[in-house]
Amino acid sequence: MDRWTQRRLVGLGCMGVAAALLVAACGGGSDGVNSSSPPSNPPKAYVLDSVVLPASAAKSAVAPAAAVRPPAATLVLPPWNEAKQAAVAAPGTPTQIGVPRALPATQTVEDMARILHWSPSPEGGQVAALSITSTGAYGVRLGLVIDSLPDAAQVRLYRQDGSKSGYQTTGQAINEALARNRAADGNTQAAGTWWSPDLGAEEVTLEIGLPAGVSAAQLRFAIPALAHAYVNLALPTDADLRETYAVKSVGDAGSCELDASCADQYATERNAVARMTFIGPDSRYYYCTGTLLNNTKVDYAPYFLTANHCISTQSSATSLRTDWFFRSASCNSFAPSPLASTRQQGATLLYATSVTDTTLLRLNETPPAGVTLAGWDARGTATVNVPIYALHHPQGDWLKYSEGQIQRYSNCSLSGGGISCSAGNAQSDFLAVGWSKGTTEGGSSGSALFIGGRVVGTLSGGSSACTATGGIDAYGRFDHAFGNRLKDWLAQ
Repeated sequence: MDRWTQRRLVGLGCMGVAAALLVAACGGGSDGVNSSSPPSNPPKAYVLDSVVLPASAAKSAVAPAAAVRPPAATLVLPPWNEAKQAAVAAPGTPTQIGVPRALPATQTVEDMARILHWSPSPEGGQVAALSITSTGAYGVRLGLVIDSLPDAAQVRLYRQDGSKSGYQTTGQAINEALARNRAADGNTQAAGTWWSPDLGAEEVTLEIGLPAGVSAAQLRFAIPALAHAYVNLALPTDADLRETYAVKSVGDAGSCELDASCADQYATERNAVARMTFIGPDSRYYYCTGTLLNNTKVDYAPYFLTANHCISTQSSATSLRTDWFFRSASCNSFAPSPLASTRQQGATLLYATSVTDTTLLRLNETPPAGVTLAGWDARGTATVNVPIYALHHPQGDWLKYSEGQIQRYSNCSLSGGGISCSAGNAQSDFLAVGWSKGTTEGGSSGSALFIGGRVVGTLSGGSSACTATGGIDAYGRFDHAFGNRLKDWLAQ
């Protein structure tokens, strides 16, 4: 294949609850890992319909910090002028949207202790703040390497430009996240790094508050690097977009991509898809796509499906941000959906395997009300010549859709940062898909393949493009991943 892209898709069916059919499912080997160990009981179902998350099951996102802001020490990095990663990602790799940059002034615990200036807080404790700017960045994420952090510490992030964007958490929450990282990934630097959320600007202020009786000596951490986003992740709001993008869509997706807001036949499924951004084990910043899945308990547990080549470690899962309803307000409009919402509290890694290039996560924060938990079909109904469709975020753009057919089965392998495929048979772990409408691109990776409103595959890579009609994409088979381990969470 001449090129591979990544994709993201979502699938679901009618608005009903579980449709339980006991049918034989395909199996297969697994090199998966899991940080949770559910009981391996026989599955109750091999096919399930979608369900919509009600407002009563949704929880609010973390509120912005609202404390009186203390004086902040200031660090400014010069503009970053190195070459960006190529727009077309390598086979079976996520699309890079940012790079790590070293912070010379905060490399060590001792450096950080010298730069933080503590002052009394209104609550009777003490507080210190540090403003860091990476000039020219569309967003910044700070990589905090924690030696010790009091559970009672209050950690806040905000911008100095007066924006209402903000985030707050606790030392306890950060310590628990890092403990999950180390339990799953080992005692690596990536596992010991907590990445702050992206507030969408070149500057971010980190504020740490300690309650009365807690000494600053108990706080030991460094920020050796930050992630500098060279791609704009924000929804466009400027009226000039009408002129700027008179020929194509709002963002960077190819001109042949189709606006999912025009596809009312997929109105339910499209609400199950989220754009993903995360930090990889290499400290680089990436795009992918993922899909929220239903389970036979219909308890609204936020199980989230994507590709193993996107997220395969707990450290990356912890850094996950999901953007929901990330699409146009109406068919081919330039206005963003008023429902657009972001969640920044990451996820817990349940299962990851390169056999079918599949990852299952459980989001740490409930998605917004109105999202769909997609249905799925593990009966092996995804066969040659069957019509399929996909919903995904090519190049991190607004949600798009593609339609086509399954062309054949494929044997694929992922190694060395890429994917290679050959002709297979009905026992193979991948489906080869061709498109009659739309295509997929970098950023679409991890998106779901649908038949009749149910997920049947996960995008791994391919040679399709707006300039390459007839290109083929490879999807890991959901029925094989389900038979391996997904059933342990989705069909209990």
